Amino acid sequence: MTPTPGSTTTRATDEPPPTAAPPEADSVSSEKFVTLTAHEMQVPISVLSWNMGRLNRVLGTVSERPDVRRILDRLLEANVRLTTLVEDLLNLAKLHEGAFRVYLRPIQLTEVARRCLKTLEREAERRGVVLTWSWDQAQIPLTRGDPNRLSEVITNLVSNGVKYTPRGGRVAISIRSSSELAPPTVPIPAGKTRTGKYLLVSVEDTGMGIPNDEQPKVFQQFFRGRKAFASAEGGTGLGLYLVRRMVEQHGGAVWFVSREGYGSTFFFTLPVAEPYPEGAEATKSA
Repeated sequence: MTPTPGSTTTRATDEPPPTAAPPEADSVSSEKFVTLTAHEMQVPISVLSWNMGRLNRVLGTVSERPDVRRILDRLLEANVRLTTLVEDLLNLAKLHEGAFRVYLRPIQLTEVARRCLKTLEREAERRGVVLTWSWDQAQIPLTRGDPNRLSEVITNLVSNGVKYTPRGGRVAISIRSSSELAPPTVPIPAGKTRTGKYLLVSVEDTGMGIPNDEQPKVFQQFFRGRKAFASAEGGTGLGLYLVRRMVEQHGGAVWFVSREGYGSTFFFTLPVAEPYPEGAEATKSA
């Protein structure tokens, strides 16, 4: 039969007609691709990190040329940004899969903070930002936490402060014992109360501040403010979202106060460690 204009011809076949993949399948495939890519990037990034650290130790101590120092600083900064990007993507994938875990045990938070600040000192110095910290070691009780996850929380908050504070500015972190979990306007984790013994951590900067209309979105996934986009700083908008999730998994709360043009202060709380069997460890998943 010869088809006439405007008619359609159906061809008989034993194969079922092709069907379009549901949108959910595309989303899952995209997430798997991102996760696999991030995993594959870990090894070359580790190699880069090790070799750049070695290069920095050798050339950074023997060369007096400022151009060599600038090149090394840029390489190290780019490597940190790439490492952070991969870690954020992997953490996000684990959250989506319900495989994100924290391993809780009694720890001294000030030691975790001290190590984080040590790694950030050089970056702050390069940017001309004064980095300070204060706590009374004798007055800080143990908390139950995952030192690796809490290191990510502190590093994220402090590095954000350093990135968005102009030269000559200041970023200060403090840790103290408190009986207040969070101000009344901040939601608290299920099963928690606003009173009790907690560690209160604050990270204060004299940076650009956050506009009022953007403040409700700060802890949302992939959110980046207008000034962040306009700056030369990279980012995915995942850092503060992951900070919130990690702090909540520790039974704490996170919030901030900010004034555009004057800076921001981020706070988070962690419960004081209860008596716990020696060597015992708890695991929490999200």
